[in-house]
Amino acid sequence: MKYRIAMKHLRKHTLLLLFIVCNFKVFAQYDIKIEISDSKDTALVLGYYYLDKTYAFDTAYNKKNTFAFKSKDKKLDSGIYFLSDLKGRFVEIMIDKEEKMRLKTKDENWNKYMQVKSGSNELKAYYKYMQHTEQMQEKAKKLMEQNVEKDVFDQEMKKINVINDSIKQDFIEKYPNYLLSKIFNATKPITIPELPMPTKEDGTADSAQWNAQRWYYYKNHYFDNIDLSCAGLLRTPKMVFFQNYNRYWEDVMKYEKVDTIIAYAHKVIERAKDSKGMKRYLIHNITERYLQSPYMGHDKIYVELIKAYYETGIADWVSPSDMDRNIERAHKWENILIGKQVPDLACMDSAGVWHSTRDCDKDLKIILFWSPGCGHCSVEVPKYDKLYKEKKDVYSIEIYAINTESDIDAWKKFIKDKDLQWINLNGLVANYDWREYFDIEKTPIMFILDKNNTIVAKNVPSDNLEQIIKAIKSGKFKL
Repeated sequence: MKYRIAMKHLRKHTLLLLFIVCNFKVFAQYDIKIEISDSKDTALVLGYYYLDKTYAFDTAYNKKNTFAFKSKDKKLDSGIYFLSDLKGRFVEIMIDKEEKMRLKTKDENWNKYMQVKSGSNELKAYYKYMQHTEQMQEKAKKLMEQNVEKDVFDQEMKKINVINDSIKQDFIEKYPNYLLSKIFNATKPITIPELPMPTKEDGTADSAQWNAQRWYYYKNHYFDNIDLSCAGLLRTPKMVFFQNYNRYWEDVMKYEKVDTIIAYAHKVIERAKDSKGMKRYLIHNITERYLQSPYMGHDKIYVELIKAYYETGIADWVSPSDMDRNIERAHKWENILIGKQVPDLACMDSAGVWHSTRDCDKDLKIILFWSPGCGHCSVEVPKYDKLYKEKKDVYSIEIYAINTESDIDAWKKFIKDKDLQWINLNGLVANYDWREYFDIEKTPIMFILDKNNTIVAKNVPSDNLEQIIKAIKSGKFKL
């Protein structure tokens, strides 16, 4: 099988995959020697894959066609590593329990002529597999060179693929715990079983419900072929683990409700079982993913994951400072999640008159934190104002615009220049520290509250505000 990878200072090349056992423990110092007959290279580098990137970490120089990589104190995790020359030509190797390995090959074709002089049985089994795949590749190459008719080409390629798939399946059955077997499985698509067609009350086929059932099965069985208890998958080419894993959150979970995403996040993490390396990655990745998410309501996912894994001490690899920072942020955000009730906010206007959100009798009240010196505010605030002037009575809304800066003259000038007619308030004088409570570190920030001061939406861009208000009023807005 071939993978396309990119590595800094090395050109992109198609590489043949070397076998690796799935071992969950780090092992002792490494000692790797490879003899390449007639080698013209002065040096080779040793590197590894991690998620969607590659890293080089050691260099060996040519001594009588032999390259030796050795470390007395560095431990290597299970995964796919590679040896590369300085021109970008390289071959992949496996790292498992073995501390030492001795390899021998010819400069003509590193992979084809590789011999395991000393190493694991797993590595030897891999090369037996590679001998078969090398033959399949040569057959396919000759077929392309013959320039046969398309129908003949397709039929012959189908035969080659069937044989290749059979070889893979045989390897999986013979060596189910090897990482190469787990790689083969991880790249298999999920097969949705035949599901009975549900019917509507009138007896006709309910195709919508049938598709929903198929989607539910796919969503629940997405990781059936990906062994999340194998940390070695983290160190494989990106199309093996990273792309499939990333697709789950970016595509499969994209339109799911927040509580559904939280439930599935826990399920995914549980699949790591006792694999510390994989569990660490999953917890960190999912938490950071939803910390950075631009979608409304996803902050709840971050909060719940911090409470479940950081606050309980499960994420024991996190430094004390990072732990405290995340827990503090989660506690702060928990008060301003959608569905939470916030205390009445009261501030003074430019004339010194107090205004409180509790005095509002509209269906919806919007608290908008902004500042005249904010570039983004200069674009968004006039758009919010336009909707307010045109639709405030239609939708029964009021806007409490809170100035967050100390330049009062600039604030008053902006209000006058833009003719802002909503409730303009000076945030420097208020009944509580709104900056701390609402976590205001940038502007504009906005919260849409109902009559009971319950947050129903927040941080809605001006272009989407009317659409969101309509959805809230109709009861269709649900995260």
